[in-house]
Amino acid sequence: MSKKESFIKGTLILAGAALIARVLGLFQRVPLEHILGDIGNASYSQANAAYFMLLTIATAGIPSTLSKMVSERHALNRPMEARRIYHAGLMFAAISGIVMFVLLYVFAPVYARATGIPETAVTIRALAPALLLFPLIAIIRGYLQGRNIMIAGGISQVIEQFVRVGTCLILAFLFYHWGYSGEKIAAGATFGQSSAV
Repeated sequence: MSKKESFIKGTLILAGAALIARVLGLFQRVPLEHILGDIGNASYSQANAAYFMLLTIATAGIPSTLSKMVSERHALNRPMEARRIYHAGLMFAAISGIVMFVLLYVFAPVYARATGIPETAVTIRALAPALLLFPLIAIIRGYLQGRNIMIAGGISQVIEQFVRVGTCLILAFLFYHWGYSGEKIAAGATFGQSSAV
């Protein structure tokens, strides 16, 4: 298979995986809106907004840069350099993930009050542990793309989304059945979403 064919195949695999992940996300959102209620939906939305902002900062385009650097080193037949770059990326992701986790957890009440929905604090804190893991996963996927192993990244993305959606909905339904308030149901849903990595 030529490099061009390999690139096209890899792009199609990743695009297909992203599409499946998006569709699964829709299946998650519809039942959640009915379960959470007004406060729960507001808490869930605010927590996700804070999380995605910090996740973007924590990864900061590093996976795509790492992918390019790893690919270049392998093309030049320097696999040890590629490994060193990969390990440096993992170290960066681990440190930035810890920093972002601490920031999100400590400042959750401040952010919640600033948004005008103080109940959001518990939901934000439930989502914070995801910042310890997702930057590392992003680096691993960037490395796999650099090695042109697209199928592994695509499959992991789909499996991750299946587990996230399933865990999120199960915890939300259980918390709803047990009579918890909307913000606690939202916290259960976000914890399920963040812990299923």
